[in-house]
Amino acid sequence: MHRISLIFVLSILVCSTSLNAQNLRIAQALGLSGSTANIKGQARGMVDSVMVSSDFSLRLQQFGLVYQFRLELIQFNGGSVSIAAPVMAGFSLTNKYHSRDFNGTSYRDVDSVKGGHFAFEVPVYADLNLGLHSAADESGRRIGIYVGAGYAYSYTKLHTSVGKVRFDGFDPVVRAGIRLGRAWETRWGIAFSVRGSSSATRTYGLQLLKEL
Repeated sequence: MHRISLIFVLSILVCSTSLNAQNLRIAQALGLSGSTANIKGQARGMVDSVMVSSDFSLRLQQFGLVYQFRLELIQFNGGSVSIAAPVMAGFSLTNKYHSRDFNGTSYRDVDSVKGGHFAFEVPVYADLNLGLHSAADESGRRIGIYVGAGYAYSYTKLHTSVGKVRFDGFDPVVRAGIRLGRAWETRWGIAFSVRGSSSATRTYGLQLLKEL
């Protein structure tokens, strides 16, 4: 999935180099974002002057504000191909925590760690847009849909029984969404995304966007 997503994005970028700048169209959106992921991992840290190893599991939830910049590269009858970057900045919450900690001599179970931290996400998608708000000529369109794939960099910290653990990285991401409303005051979009691969933690996200 990593290679397929990267090749897809690069292919769109290469194709766009042959386009005249007059054919490009910019769209923007503001909105809210929420996501959730179940995470398992290992951490080490000092607890009461003793080095402790922890095998933990937890649920990470992230909430934030979104600004999306969308550049339409290729337009056709009823649709377009675009590059979009819905950047999110907000906070994360660690809950439903459980760990098995080992201090070198004995094990103990921990079930009561919670906490929050700053979080942000910078994804870049190559999207196929169809219908409303997908191209300059939208006459007769009542609804728009889009699907896309790309990569995202995300950052936050997890609260564990041995301290805060950095949680960040680049992951493949896919999304699908709809756009509604022809008049400016009724232009809205909803998007669902999945970040991660089959061999790593998956994050499921939902965004509500006000199309500008």
